[in-house]
Amino acid sequence: MQQIRSRLPKFLAVALAALCLAGCSHHDRMKPVMQGFARGDFQRAAEEMTPLLKDRRDSDKDRTIYELEAGAIYAAAGDLDRSLAALGSADERMWEYLDDAPEVRVTEQAAAILTNQTIVTYRGTTYDRIMCCAYQALNHLSRGDRGKAMVSLRRALEWQQDALAKNAKEVEALEREADRAGSSKGYDTDRAMRDARTKGEIESAYGPLRDLTGYGEFEVPYATYLRGLVLRASGGRSELEQATVAFRRVAGMLGEADRGYALEDAAMCEAAGTGAAPPATVHVFLETGTGPWLREFKISIPLFLRKVPYVGAAFPVLERGVAGPAGFALRAAGEARPSAVLTDMDRVVGDDFNRRLPGIIAVTLVSSATKAIATYAIQESLNGRSNDSAVLAAVIGGIYQFATNSADLRIWTTLPKEVHYARCAAPADGSVEIVLGDGQRVGPIAVESNGVTIVHVRATRAGSTPAVRTMRLPVG
Repeated sequence: MQQIRSRLPKFLAVALAALCLAGCSHHDRMKPVMQGFARGDFQRAAEEMTPLLKDRRDSDKDRTIYELEAGAIYAAAGDLDRSLAALGSADERMWEYLDDAPEVRVTEQAAAILTNQTIVTYRGTTYDRIMCCAYQALNHLSRGDRGKAMVSLRRALEWQQDALAKNAKEVEALEREADRAGSSKGYDTDRAMRDARTKGEIESAYGPLRDLTGYGEFEVPYATYLRGLVLRASGGRSELEQATVAFRRVAGMLGEADRGYALEDAAMCEAAGTGAAPPATVHVFLETGTGPWLREFKISIPLFLRKVPYVGAAFPVLERGVAGPAGFALRAAGEARPSAVLTDMDRVVGDDFNRRLPGIIAVTLVSSATKAIATYAIQESLNGRSNDSAVLAAVIGGIYQFATNSADLRIWTTLPKEVHYARCAAPADGSVEIVLGDGQRVGPIAVESNGVTIVHVRATRAGSTPAVRTMRLPVG
């Protein structure tokens, strides 16, 4: 037995380490949380999230994604203190990667190729960072702190600009690391991608996602529109000019049927910039449904070995979000204004995923092939040895393959599928009502007779009870 151990120490160590790392995916861990969240039971979701968040805080590699989830859930449950703390912690750690810090770490990726991508520290996608800032701004506005809200929204803009400068380089760095690792193991990823069987299976998995294109360059209209509102409430000429630009940017990103409200805001800010008194307005945002999620999809990839021509590889595949109430009508002063789509999160997330997809495919190919070839090499080296040696090699190889052949399914699952919006002049009677697409009525809701009133509604499923909060921004 000592002779067997001497032949397999490194492989055994890696196999056992991989087995320790194997376990539930992010999607599996979040299931109890999402069961409550998806049916609108935000308090139950918060209760389920609290111990899960505490457990994952012990793991630096997963801490950010769980704090993002917690921040959204606590806000929906009305616990602003914990939402502010969770999002603030995630934001500060993601902020380290603005401008200078490398997103792709060679040593970490090298280790991930021997195991799987779940061991890589989750640093947040561009849309994670922007939506974290937008949610934190809403939290600050709920507390009446316009200054801190503006800081968060400026951060959202900086993240967008950072992505413009770095995204292509990061994708290229990931592909280079995959090529380097493949070359060192004698595996040709380009040849694998030309394999008809592999090419066809990859196309079947990812082809339907190609139509998911984003808004502009990494922009999230929701965050840009919120920045415009806060700038508009500031009241200064410079702020009004910036607000006009923000609203026009939003209008330019939206289709004709959805841009009307943004154009109204832009025209109002332009008029205010020339001295006209801006009217008091009410702005309603509905975050509806639950956002895109990742599932595991296994396909066969070539090893270019005569005895083992193909092996299974696990890839992450994006699934579109689950719909909630289909918009709303804003009723005020006897008039009903229909909502429009401000942001389709399927598009935002899908665009980000498609940009990163070449690197994801390359790393998965190399990782899966490297592990399979290593298993095959060990088994071949023991061919003709004792039965015990062969059995041990087969068992260790099986453990290694099973424990490491899993896709990275970490994604912010509590984001909405869509954000709808509507605006109106503040009514003289000081109240508005919202009628959701599923027929539920929210209100009457008291609104201000001057300045800006924001009504934020979170509804995850038709028929579920929405979470509602109101924010007031005096002008000046």
